[in-house]
Amino acid sequence: MSTKIFNYDEDLPSIDKLSRQTVTSVLSCGPPVVKSPQDAADILFNKPLRHLRPRINHEILEHEITENELDIAANFGRFPYRPSELFLKLFHNVLCTLRRDPLAGRVSPSLIGSSGVIPLTIISTIPDIMQHYYHCIIHAKKEVLLATNFWEKSESVNIIGKALRDLSKRAGDENRQIIVKLMIDHPTKENITHFHNKLPPSKWSDYDIPLPNEIPNISLEVNNYHRVIMGTFHAKFMIVDRRIALLNSNNIQDRPNLEMMSHFEGDIVNSFYDTYLISWWIPFEPNIVCLKDEAHVIHRFKFGINNSKILSIKQPLRHAIARARLRLQCHLETEESDVYLHAPLASEEDENFILTSDERKANGNGFSTVAIQALVNHRRAHSPSVLVKATNNLAGAVIGYDLTPRSQSPLTHHLNKSSKSAHETRSDENLSNDELEKLASDFSPFIFHEEHKPIPIALVNRLPRGTPGHTDTANPQDAAWMGAFRYAKKSIFIQSPTLNASPAIEGIISACRRGVIVTLWLDLGFNDLVEGFGTFQGGTNESVVKKLYKKLKDGNDGSENYLEVFWYTGKDQARPLNFSQKKRNCHIKFMSIDDQVAIMGNGNMDTQSWFHSQEINAMVDSPVIVKEWMDALYKNQSTHKYGRVDLDGNWRDDKGNLNPNNGR
Repeated sequence: MSTKIFNYDEDLPSIDKLSRQTVTSVLSCGPPVVKSPQDAADILFNKPLRHLRPRINHEILEHEITENELDIAANFGRFPYRPSELFLKLFHNVLCTLRRDPLAGRVSPSLIGSSGVIPLTIISTIPDIMQHYYHCIIHAKKEVLLATNFWEKSESVNIIGKALRDLSKRAGDENRQIIVKLMIDHPTKENITHFHNKLPPSKWSDYDIPLPNEIPNISLEVNNYHRVIMGTFHAKFMIVDRRIALLNSNNIQDRPNLEMMSHFEGDIVNSFYDTYLISWWIPFEPNIVCLKDEAHVIHRFKFGINNSKILSIKQPLRHAIARARLRLQCHLETEESDVYLHAPLASEEDENFILTSDERKANGNGFSTVAIQALVNHRRAHSPSVLVKATNNLAGAVIGYDLTPRSQSPLTHHLNKSSKSAHETRSDENLSNDELEKLASDFSPFIFHEEHKPIPIALVNRLPRGTPGHTDTANPQDAAWMGAFRYAKKSIFIQSPTLNASPAIEGIISACRRGVIVTLWLDLGFNDLVEGFGTFQGGTNESVVKKLYKKLKDGNDGSENYLEVFWYTGKDQARPLNFSQKKRNCHIKFMSIDDQVAIMGNGNMDTQSWFHSQEINAMVDSPVIVKEWMDALYKNQSTHKYGRVDLDGNWRDDKGNLNPNNGR
């Protein structure tokens, strides 16, 4: 963006003048007139100073950050220790946006910088992530807050519906009532006059949402939120009992996608909670019940990994998933932040599941008998050559497979269960049986993170903007991304289904010309009809990649060699498949900067996410977590091995042949 002349006599409001109270605290303890999150926000914060948007952009793109400003950023957040300089520079950018609009990040300013731990990440298909949702929901004690963009009739919706029915039964057995809030984005005519519109129970069956008589011990309320015209509610996260938060890339629908979800605990859950309240905006009826029950800031968090190696990455696929299911059930059954590693499954031939003395000890410490028995029953009923997969039932289901030559590999079978459109997908014919077996063994959907103390985490969200136009970057999400492009010194890694936003394109070119290696993992053909020529969205991935290489080559400085582009390639494939096939797609939204800071969550690198949609993202300052995420991304797809695009923007195989019919 070009430099503009500003009236510096009218300086930005000081960050110190922002209220340290939160929407959550005022809603829980405020005066009787406070009936909704909107009421609390109106009391605490001024309206946006829209005329300052150009000044914010100047601060983010051109201002040289001082040491004093870094100190202010470090002290403003609720961080356990001083974060890295890179994180603080990005966080300084984030804070600048709050001086124009305190709620630009859809979280109270004092909660935007926080801390927490990440015991688990899942990088896999939607059913695996939905099974984790299922387990978290059925173990709720008081409250579940769930938000998603698309809520489509699907197996994923069925899993959530079953979780609510099972939770209601549990609550009834224990004589308690559970509050559940659901936010979705299904624009209706009512959203024209009221962006937030309560969906009445009479309409729930249209969406396969359980009816009140099916969940008598749950008080469910559904908020249909869309800011007309362009302001999509693109958020995808869940909070349970204000103790855990799940942030994921997937909607509640069935798609043949690789997706990413991370499980957060600690003080950052209070930030997610506040974000949910502000997103809901209207009165809760009935009110939520964890308003005064803050998540722990300092706590003895427990982990499934007590060393630097991730067990799930080392185990064969069928064992890894089975072990993960068992440990996860134990973790939730005992209400502890621990995914146990101490009780491996019994041997394949041991149908009686006789536990060793060590395993009995582990079971005595709280292993779920139900989970163990479910796995025993599966062993008795199925072939030893099995794959444990996430489905509607408590501990997953077992899928057998034929071991005859070129039968469907367990990996392919697993990936194909993500959606109906993928059911008939075959592994690449150029991959041998031995190679497929190795790929299945390598596939690591469950990442049990190395034990760590709370780390600095910031929510870098953006508010929805319904007005058409490509101008609104004065928000925490965009400020963090622009800071990443500006301040990276060594490397930037991005995985996104789409990339066409002008600030992202400019940032990539600028970084490459500084000698920063920029790696892009994108989807071939993803949403081409929506993103392509004439839609004013910035172009398809292919057109943008060719544009990037052309602009870099025009500089005649060799900077095109610093851009590395790959088309997403499924784990069981040897060439990228076009999105239009609906067989192997990737929907992950992830950025890592200098192997130190990472941003994951809901936001794509496209025009819609940069300028319009409400997005929720977590920015993490931890080289250990970043490495574990990066290792898992590489292990759970073949993008790096087979997806490389040449400097002319075209993909070719190892013999120089173009992708037949462009991967269609």
